[in-house]
Amino acid sequence: MGTKTAPVRQSVQFNKKLLDKNALRVVNTIHKAGFEVYLVGGCVRDLLLGLKPKDFDVATNAKPEQVHKLFKRSRLIGRRFRLVHVMFGAREFIEVATFRSGKVQTAKNGVITNDNCYGKLEEDVVRRDFNINALYYDIHKQEVIDFVGGLKDLEAREIHMIGDAKQRFEQDPVRMIRAVRFSKKLGAKLSPEINACILEQAPLLGNISPARLYEECVKLFQNEYSFEVYEQLEKYGLLAYLFEQTRNNDFVKKACINTANRIKRNQSVTPAFLFAVFLWQAQNERFALIKKRQRSFHLAMMQACDEVIMRQIKQVSIPRYLSARMRDIWMMQAKLEKMPPKKIEFLLQHPRFRMSYDFLVLRSKSVNPELKATAEFWTTAQQRDA
Repeated sequence: MGTKTAPVRQSVQFNKKLLDKNALRVVNTIHKAGFEVYLVGGCVRDLLLGLKPKDFDVATNAKPEQVHKLFKRSRLIGRRFRLVHVMFGAREFIEVATFRSGKVQTAKNGVITNDNCYGKLEEDVVRRDFNINALYYDIHKQEVIDFVGGLKDLEAREIHMIGDAKQRFEQDPVRMIRAVRFSKKLGAKLSPEINACILEQAPLLGNISPARLYEECVKLFQNEYSFEVYEQLEKYGLLAYLFEQTRNNDFVKKACINTANRIKRNQSVTPAFLFAVFLWQAQNERFALIKKRQRSFHLAMMQACDEVIMRQIKQVSIPRYLSARMRDIWMMQAKLEKMPPKKIEFLLQHPRFRMSYDFLVLRSKSVNPELKATAEFWTTAQQRDA
């Protein structure tokens, strides 16, 4: 069902430095082919706030197959949502979605199973999640189109759901963690309706596939407000459906703050480090139990690592290359703690030394203050090796 409200049209000329050249190429190509096309969602929201968007999404009345034919380097993806990724590099693409109608196929629990019924712009608007994410930008007319009051919500720093929050969360429970992330990113207040529904419907997140939740978790924690998001997830009871083995402690807090600071300084971050922190306590507890019946320290550690990771990926999938890094970080802690004279140079050259060292330093500043001298030893060892 489309919206009957006449849209607000606001003339806006965005800073060209904030606009993605590839996104503009995609929009212009689709426009020249005679289709209606807009920048949409989070990129428009961020541009209005003067922020540089990380991703640019495009919405059009062209069908996915029609868009696919316009771009040699493109691919059709998705079953539940049919989309086109226009490729500009190995991991660089612009996502193009066709306007959707109000018709969806849902399972008995209300979750959307098929959403490939196409419609008009005014129908597509009400299919989006929050008012602030339902803004469309016409680059040729240089105007923002707002059907649902997204511009007012942005100005007021408020987040309201489009439609009935309870039903929208049933259709896609991931919207709950997106609401939390947006509230912290934008410094915005969740509406009373959203607030109440998340507290009630948090268990629905357990219905989402682990593979989908991995990408969402990366977005949740690899940002400048990582720990604030963590606390909110815990407050709403959502964290248990992402990291049930994790318990809040000073180690988690310092690691989240460390991640935020690295991002502010434009330094590299990896999900492996933060996930290793989240699961460190669980790994320790599992190791303590296994060690009682397994004489080999190494084998007990390996088994504990594997069991904790296997339990975690039932909730949130972790790519093998990342879980391997987590395992390396954990296994190296004991080696770094022993400070073996004959293996110092070997350990300093280990590909996972830097991450393992950073992990050890954060431990010494939080849950393991007795390791302060050990951390200082490895700091000095690196300076000598430089």
